Amino acid sequence: MLMTPGPVEVSPRVLAALSSPQIYHYYPGFIDFFEDTVEKVKRVFQTKQDVILMQGEGVLGLEAAVANIIDPGDKVLVCDSGPFGKWFRVYVENYGGVAVEASVDPREVMDVELVKRVMDDHKDLKALTIVHCETPCGTLNPVGEICREAKKRGLITIVDAVASLGGVEVKPDDWGIDVCISASQKCISSTAGLTLMTVSQNAWQAMEAKKKPLRNSYLSILDYRETWLKQKRFPFTPLVAEVYALNEAVSELLEEGLEQSFKRHREAAELCRRYSREIGLTLWPKKDEYASNTVTAVEVPTQYSDKTIVEHMAEKYGVLIGGGYGETKGRVLRVGHMGYQATTANIITTMEALRLTLRDLS
Repeated sequence: MLMTPGPVEVSPRVLAALSSPQIYHYYPGFIDFFEDTVEKVKRVFQTKQDVILMQGEGVLGLEAAVANIIDPGDKVLVCDSGPFGKWFRVYVENYGGVAVEASVDPREVMDVELVKRVMDDHKDLKALTIVHCETPCGTLNPVGEICREAKKRGLITIVDAVASLGGVEVKPDDWGIDVCISASQKCISSTAGLTLMTVSQNAWQAMEAKKKPLRNSYLSILDYRETWLKQKRFPFTPLVAEVYALNEAVSELLEEGLEQSFKRHREAAELCRRYSREIGLTLWPKKDEYASNTVTAVEVPTQYSDKTIVEHMAEKYGVLIGGGYGETKGRVLRVGHMGYQATTANIITTMEALRLTLRDLS
């Protein structure tokens, strides 16, 4: 039973879609199908902006957003509330940018006032990067407030919504997000392999205004605009099977309804946090209001290692959860309640397996 914070379990419908016969990607039927998929993803994003489906796992989209917008010497405010927020610094510096960090303790979420002060202290910032759900920490950042403040100052906003889209509210248009990046294998509950991305007109202009716009590259977002958005063609062969799976996954999500999905994720998260406390575990986030409804992170009890707990649960009880990552490695256990996983029955099964594991190891 897969209860990791991604990739996640997928439904029988998604598995069946993956087994669809292969098709030539320029057959008119597939062009229509791809367009239908894009339109459904747009509804999940609740956006009127352009939507791009990049053919690669979500990290491709995160790097591509920076690569397409940042020129050497550009200053970028990197919001660091954990390993993935910090990771944006690597992308910025790889493409010659200058990272200015706003950092908080990984048990907390980004402080809006801190971000405002850093932006006011650095008037020459070009962009801001931030992670919505910091999965290694189980926290959810106030992206809407922060991006609105960044837009007041004319910054391009780049948001990692890989572990939040579909499970909690994400509103690129209302929040002032210029590039919002997600992925197929988290709350969307499909298989890994596709990046889902919204792109604002401000972002397109920034990409065109680069000293050397990124073209003819696997990372080029402009190539997708010139091919798919303008010609209904592709910059290279798309991952046909993954597109079938994604279409089915977003169809299921839209049939359920976004608000109902958010409610289901919230109830699963609340149950997981309550159960964690009942079996004597301490939540990693300092406050419940910091915790994400898509993943729960708890401290590893001092007498055990995360590796021992994870392996025992999987081998004896058949339930696989995750350990930490980056600065939380060895310090937290993580239960993913994303997409198809986010049910009361799954949480009870998982937490009982964890309780029995702790008993066995004591």
